Amino acid sequence: MKPEKQRGIYSNVDRRTVLKSMLGVAAVSGLPTAFTGLAMPAVSWNSINPRWYGFNLLEYFSTDPDWMKYFPYKNDGNFKEDDFRWMRDWGFNWVRLPMDYRFWTDSNDLMKINEKGVEPIDRAIRLGENYGIHVNISLHRAPGECINDEADEKLTGIHVTKEKTSVYRAPATFQAFVHQWVYFTQRYKSISNNRLSFNLVNEPDEKNAKSVDLGRADYVRVAKAAIAAIHAIDPHRLIITDGYPVATKPIPELFDTGVMQSCHDYVPGQVTAYGNPWVVRWGTGKQPAPTWPLSDAQGKIIYDKQMLEAKFRPWGELAKHGIPIHFGELGCSRHTPADVAHAWYSDTLDMINELHSGWALWTFRGPSGILDTKRPGVQFKDWHGHQLDATLLHVLQSKMRV
Repeated sequence: MKPEKQRGIYSNVDRRTVLKSMLGVAAVSGLPTAFTGLAMPAVSWNSINPRWYGFNLLEYFSTDPDWMKYFPYKNDGNFKEDDFRWMRDWGFNWVRLPMDYRFWTDSNDLMKINEKGVEPIDRAIRLGENYGIHVNISLHRAPGECINDEADEKLTGIHVTKEKTSVYRAPATFQAFVHQWVYFTQRYKSISNNRLSFNLVNEPDEKNAKSVDLGRADYVRVAKAAIAAIHAIDPHRLIITDGYPVATKPIPELFDTGVMQSCHDYVPGQVTAYGNPWVVRWGTGKQPAPTWPLSDAQGKIIYDKQMLEAKFRPWGELAKHGIPIHFGELGCSRHTPADVAHAWYSDTLDMINELHSGWALWTFRGPSGILDTKRPGVQFKDWHGHQLDATLLHVLQSKMRV
């Protein structure tokens, strides 16, 4: 099959390409920064961070049906054009696609990718171009790594088909992980950084690591191999790494690569995860309904805006090293009362703005989004057959910096 040059989409990535790229890891040095060729913010923004505001879309989130019963998305890869259109009309400009590699990868041969399974991603990128939305493709489940595998099915009630091997321990799985990104790099080589970026793996966290430091070192080794393989093919490709562990802390060992670093914000969990069935340590509705600021039964403040600012202040230090940041996920459970959720979003986005960073909600439609959340206490407005949380939409729009 000939490369589809007119769309900037390339095919036919073989094992030799992967091995050649991996062998070149040690030889690649002085990698260009991730932002070469990317439209930069205005001087008034006073930051190297892009002004990206948007949402996560879950049409390719998980091949495990138990997960999808909690989200109003179908595992068909049919990203909805209306989602892109409405985001554009409301002033948003960024979507992240957290995806499960098993949708397009042969389970019996992790080096074999089914091109038909990748075509929905092609379409999402084109929709992004049509509506001025930057598309970030992310391996939420990568070969040998997925944060969902740490959940206990007996406690959550959610069946997860776990990875059989580890990207950190099995050489063949490591090779398959790099192969995923070599494939995407070849396929999308001619697409500009204004339209497309890569997020290596969602919330890396080596569950069998003896310590956080050793786990981070293992992730750094894997990430650097993938970054070098990508840049060996497309030297200016914009790459994002989540923080470690679980997208919570910056990774200084990756500063020399120049890639953007992403933080996920669900702090404090007593507010953001309230009632979520897969987060049992905060209960499934058994705990008292939270307040914001969060207080205990005696009215003592447990968490507030100032504590948020202190918690995430280290992320603001990355600008001194020339490393851009973005908050690729944040959100508040649909079970959290409306007034509490709206107040949390307002203070949280203020905090992120103080860091001069963009942000994205976990989901556009569903639990942490602005459409069809079913959140108690919201006066929903009809929006083309969907229930719109217009109050939250207003909060989000008021926090975007232009």
